[in-house]
This record gives sequence, C-alpha cells and structure tokens, in this order.
Amino acid sequence: MVAALTERFFAHQKFAEIKGKMAKILLAEDDKNLGSVLKTELEESQYNVDLVPNGVEAVLSFISTSYDFVLLDMLMPRLSGIDALRIMKRIDPHIPVITFSGTARKEEQEESVRCGAIKWLAKPFAIAELKNEIRSHLLHKDGGAPR
Repeated sequence: MVAALTERFFAHQKFAEIKGKMAKILLAEDDKNLGSVLKTELEESQYNVDLVPNGVEAVLSFISTSYDFVLLDMLMPRLSGIDALRIMKRIDPHIPVITFSGTARKEEQEESVRCGAIKWLAKPFAIAELKNEIRSHLLHKDGGAPR
C-alpha cells in the first residue's frame, strides 16, 4: 500500500513538473450531478476545470479561454457534443478531446473519433479511466514518459 501511494505521488510530481502549471480542462456535461462529481474528482487530481451545461456554452468558453483538454458529453441541449467538437477542432485542430455518452451507438462513437476525439467513453465509465487518459495524453504531449 505504501509503495503504491509513493509511486502515485512521484508520478503526480513528475506530471506537475512537466506541465509547470495546472492543466486547464473544459468539461461540458448537462447532467448537473455527473458534472459536479467529475469536476470535483478532476480538481482533486490538480486540474483546473471549467464546467458548462451545454454545447453553446462549451464553444463560447473554448473561444474565450485557452484549454489543455476538453471533455464533451455527446447529448446536450442547445448544441450537440458532436457539433461542438467540430467547431472546436476548426478553431484548434490539436486540442485533445474525449467524448462520452450514455448511448452506446457505434455510429456516434465512430463519428466522434472521425471528427477528432482521441477517445470515446460509454457512460457509466470509471473516473480512474478518464483521469488516466487525460494524464497519459498530457504527459505524452509535453514530452513526458510515453503512453
């Protein structure tokens, strides 16, 4: 147990050194409870998280703020996650985006990846899996240990 915690601490320290700052994440989720849980969990992992409830606010926030990572629910009011993803990728083709949805439609998953998402997760997903994907991508992007 102590060894595992120590390893986790040093991995986190290495990540913090590589980034030199808290990674800023845009989280677009219309379910208030899930959004709140994800935001809290990610902030406990030392990420700076902006939570928005729909696709329009996600795009507006993306335009006005510099983010290191984006998390998008696919089914949101006002503007779907897939449409928000398309707009964001036109603005910044290199922004890493993970999409997720409660519907496990294969077409949705394929479209998400085709539009530039690095990963698609089916709800419910393990928060640890989400954190690992974010951390791994940010480490790889910034010259840390390979994935």
